Amino acid sequence: MTPGQPWTRRGALVALAGVSAVCARAAWGSDDVAPAAGLSPAADGVVRAVGDDGVLVLEDARRVRLAALRLPHATDLPPDASADERTRVAAWAGAARDRLRAVCVGRPVRLWTPRVARDRYGRVVAQVVLSPGVGWLQADLIGRGLARVATMPGAAAGADRLLRLEARARIARRGLWDDPLYAPRAPTETWPWIGTFQIVRGTVRDAARVRGRVYLNFGPDWRRDFTVMVERPRDAGLAVADLLDLKHQFIQVRGWLFPTNGPMIALDHSEALEAHVILG
Repeated sequence: MTPGQPWTRRGALVALAGVSAVCARAAWGSDDVAPAAGLSPAADGVVRAVGDDGVLVLEDARRVRLAALRLPHATDLPPDASADERTRVAAWAGAARDRLRAVCVGRPVRLWTPRVARDRYGRVVAQVVLSPGVGWLQADLIGRGLARVATMPGAAAGADRLLRLEARARIARRGLWDDPLYAPRAPTETWPWIGTFQIVRGTVRDAARVRGRVYLNFGPDWRRDFTVMVERPRDAGLAVADLLDLKHQFIQVRGWLFPTNGPMIALDHSEALEAHVILG
């Protein structure tokens, strides 16, 4: 605030933002190493609170959505889920929030934004690094089995490292990976999970290009069996020839299941497909 400027809520937020930035710079010093390639530095801040949705609320009022991961949430279950299943998912969601609040609140954070730096709600989309101690927040949560890797177009930087950490956590059955609710699905098990975010793994039975789209079919009947659809392969960073070569290959994909001639995942970026699956 300048001399004589009235003390308003906006003025207060601006003042807090200045204090937060100074605190963050003091904590970081000259450390400016990004946790992954393809990220750009954003203004540092200090975490004031963690929302029930896992969003970090900074002292300067910015809201930060953690890039490249999905925290446990009630929508991980279909509408007909049992009371026991809902209780278990709520417990995992609580464990993830508890971890975030324990390590983030009152702490300086360094933000690294991908190409898509804001979501449709205006929140900052960022990879987050805490100083000192915890380091890369996404890696901490994934490694503890408190979140799944969930990238989106333009915001998938660091996915390769996070996927390896996720696989290790799954093999060790850490956190939510010890619960069958979060196990990767076989293609034949996808119908009950329509409308949820899932990891599906299996052998591609057939691959075909139809009017510019590529379809990876996992069963004998494309009208009812699980399918992966790539509407614009080039925009997704995938070559048509490479996709067609996946026939008879064992792959893993992740995304939202929706019903179109059977359960389907629409693949819109390459990081959501793993052709070399680390089993676990």
